[in-house]
Amino acid sequence: MIFWIAVGVILLPLLLGGLIAWGSSRFDHVVETTKEEVENMDKGFNPSVTFGHEIKADASPEEMLKQARLEAARKAAVTPRGANMRIGRKGQSNLRTAGSALDEDPMTAVRIAMYHGWDGARTGAVAAVATPAAAPAAAPAAAQSVDIEPPQYTEITDDMPPDEVRKARIANSKARSAFNKALKAAGVDPNDVEIVDGKVVMQGGGPVVSAAAAPAAGAAAPQSVNIEAPQLTEITDDMDPDEVRKARIANSKAKSAFNKALKAAGVDPNDVEIVDGKVVIPGGAPAAAVPSAPAAQPAAAPAQAVNVEPPEYIEITDDMPPDEIRAARIANSKARSDFNKALKAAGVDPNDVEIVDGKVVMAGGEPVAAAAPAAQEAPAAAPAAATSGPPAAAANIPKPDLIEITDDMSPDEIRSARIANSKAKSAYNKALKAAGIDPKDVD
Repeated sequence: MIFWIAVGVILLPLLLGGLIAWGSSRFDHVVETTKEEVENMDKGFNPSVTFGHEIKADASPEEMLKQARLEAARKAAVTPRGANMRIGRKGQSNLRTAGSALDEDPMTAVRIAMYHGWDGARTGAVAAVATPAAAPAAAPAAAQSVDIEPPQYTEITDDMPPDEVRKARIANSKARSAFNKALKAAGVDPNDVEIVDGKVVMQGGGPVVSAAAAPAAGAAAPQSVNIEAPQLTEITDDMDPDEVRKARIANSKAKSAFNKALKAAGVDPNDVEIVDGKVVIPGGAPAAAVPSAPAAQPAAAPAQAVNVEPPEYIEITDDMPPDEIRAARIANSKARSDFNKALKAAGVDPNDVEIVDGKVVMAGGEPVAAAAPAAQEAPAAAPAAATSGPPAAAANIPKPDLIEITDDMSPDEIRSARIANSKAKSAYNKALKAAGIDPKDVD
């Protein structure tokens, strides 16, 4: 008896300690997993790709369907009774097909994206174009074999942390994009190839081919254009957050100016790359284009000076209360907006002007000028266009049904009403734009 009591006294603390240790480790694992899920909850969303829905574009099909159900439930909760009816007044039909209403139906959008991708859901069904039978037969005769390396993908396993999984997906996406660009540069449709045993072959089993003589013939006509590569600021780990932000903004502006210069020279920014500080096309030849745009410059000779008053800004000081600072900022923003509108109405780009000594001058120091006859002809043509197109098209577009916000509503109801009103206005503006009407021109 004493022996069993001694054994129980020894084993009981060990069992209790092991149980407590196992429970603590399990709780710690649950806490870490929940923390990662909370941190990654708002990451991975790209509303511009998913038609405005809060759905992760790179999630699994099951996860996208789950998020689509939640999004559909949210939309149904804030939609007034009868707002989703598609029957107009006096029997007029307002029905829309599933493919044209993907911005309103997240479930249909996800189901289409599962098989055709989000780009396929956006473009919709593409009609096949009939081609003569003789043209495909003649093309392979002059085609030459093109060696294209398959993309190197990073394998994603179940034991990888979420950050590494995200980085691997981004790297795989970039590798696939570079592979598709190489195929298009070789004149091959990426949808017509497949990877078999580490080699890129056509779906029928033949090697990847493209007519190499066509790019060579087309490259002889353009003239060389000297375009300076953008001067980008290198971002290092020891930089302050403010310096990193300023460097990114400066790099973005430099890249934007570089792309504008390429487009002005007739060169697609996606077709060039920077090698050893020089701008070249992927084939290695310098960036070239026929500079036809400067020939139209003499048309600006009869331009007349336009008197545009600079905006009157309210000076913001440190001793101003927060309400006055906010009001001053709003007033300055409105003044700047009116100034930009006046410049655009005069045919001047607001990015090309600056204010020096209270006068509006061009960036190079010249006075602001614009073609006055064109500005006078534009208002005369505007009423004619307004009477012919927009009112007739706008007649079939119902105005948004906005929820009135009153003082006796709770904060949650006010927030829901504002969200519903914002979505209704957004859908109304999209319908106007689809009809070719500027929402700013409609009262």
